[in-house]
Amino acid sequence: MIKECKILEEIAEGGQKKVFLAEHPDVGKVVLKIGEIRSFTSLERIKREVELLTGLDSEYYPKQYYFNIDVIAMKFDIIEQYIEGKTLRDSMTEFNDTESILRLISELINGLSIIWGRNIVHRDLKPENIIIKPNGLPCILDLGIARFLDLEALTKTISPMGPCTPIYASPEQLTNNKNIIDQRTDFFSLGIMALELFLGVHPFDPNYVRNKFSIVENIMQNNYITEIPTVKSDEKLKAFAKKTLQTQPFNRFRNFKILNEFIAKNI
Repeated sequence: MIKECKILEEIAEGGQKKVFLAEHPDVGKVVLKIGEIRSFTSLERIKREVELLTGLDSEYYPKQYYFNIDVIAMKFDIIEQYIEGKTLRDSMTEFNDTESILRLISELINGLSIIWGRNIVHRDLKPENIIIKPNGLPCILDLGIARFLDLEALTKTISPMGPCTPIYASPEQLTNNKNIIDQRTDFFSLGIMALELFLGVHPFDPNYVRNKFSIVENIMQNNYITEIPTVKSDEKLKAFAKKTLQTQPFNRFRNFKILNEFIAKNI
């Protein structure tokens, strides 16, 4: 299948792979990922992500068309569905009032509940990993560091920090407290994004929290804002943040059904 793809442009490069926009004669535009296998751990993460996406048939995730591993050359090729739309990062001004933000969060919960129900935690929710499609629905990307709770953990216990994007990570990720990671870890990231959409700034940004700590340090110390001089606090989002941004997972919403019930009552 990869030989039939015509590369149109390079989309991104980083870590262990290059990502291209390509055209396939049968399925149209696709995303082509070509990368290196640097360790058993990276290989296992790739396999888990591919197998998960291959088994999903949901509008909330891109379809997986092709996957190949060359263990001799230590390289891999992946072809997946190209999702039309813009990243949430590029669409943030479209979700700047309470109702639109909570409706987006509700749709994200609907999509994430598919993997949460399989005991899988995304662990890398951020605006860059969410595509807003032309119909307004979100598509969730990049399950490369997803935590499969029913499988052996791949992160070394001695690592000071677990796999994550630090400024959207929960305290348990930042301290590699992997034994308490579950769906509530993703709730924390949803809380950050909800406030960021509402305020237009990262809620843990020291420039707005008004301290000398970094965003990560503020996350660890639970220092965040719910308003700025130009945006007054909203009680619904404030209550949402209060439950999702708790430092300890056991103080957050207990599960995604309770989380969804909260959202439904406040839309």
